[in-house]
Formats: sequence, structure tokens, C-alpha cells
Amino acid sequence: MGTLCRSPMGAALFRARLPADRCAVLSAGLVAQPGRQVAPLAAVVLQAHGLPVPVEAPRQVDPATVGGDDLVLAMQHRHVRALRALVPQARSRIQLLGRWMPQREVGDPMGGGVEDFERAFAHIATCVDQWCVRDARLSTRM
Repeated sequence: MGTLCRSPMGAALFRARLPADRCAVLSAGLVAQPGRQVAPLAAVVLQAHGLPVPVEAPRQVDPATVGGDDLVLAMQHRHVRALRALVPQARSRIQLLGRWMPQREVGDPMGGGVEDFERAFAHIATCVDQWCVRDARLSTRM
């Protein structure tokens, strides 16, 4: 929701997997707080996995910028519902990141320790892998 933990980790993982010339990856939240930075423990986990820590400030979801080909991925069912209400024209393209996982929602590690952030990162990484395998738009084999 605030784009400080899960979304930056997911965006970093997608950026690492997808060719930049084929796919733009943006991180945005429903209640993003401009001027804030990525949560320190999220930064620690990203760096530990060799991924860059985003330097851009959290951005708010802007319905006007959701294009006809955009895929919008959310961490929890309540986020999906809120996004579908906010951007009804993109309803079918707003999905859970964990769509194909037994544990479909990605829990928020904010307030937890590094183990919680590592657990969230691992869950997000598996979800990203599933999207890249199962969705032709994201296939790395193109």
C-alpha cells in the first residue's frame, strides 16, 4: 500500500528478469507517501541478493497512467479490490502477484525483522518466477 517494502522488492526482481526494451516496470501504491524511502530492511535484503535499491520516491497509483496493455499486480486481495474500483477499465489486468501460489497473498513484513523481509522476498521471487513462466507477455523466451 505504501510502496516501501514489497512493491520495491517485486519491481527489482521483475527488472532483473525482464528485458528493459520490452517491458517497463513501475512500483506504485494505493497510499504511497512521497518523500519516503524504501524500508531499510528491504534495502538490506535487496542488496544481499545483488539487486539495486530503488532511489525513486514512492509513487501513488494514478488511474490516468494505467494503459491498455498494462498488467497491474497487487500483493493482497484487498489491494486488488481497491485497484479494480479505482481503475475499472483495467479490471481484468489487475491480478494478485501470487495468483499461482498456494499462499496467494504476500504478507507485509513492515515492522518485522530481517527474517520477515527475507521471507517476503523469497515469496515475491517465486511469484515473479511464476509470472515470467506463465504469462506470455512476460516470458523471457521471446
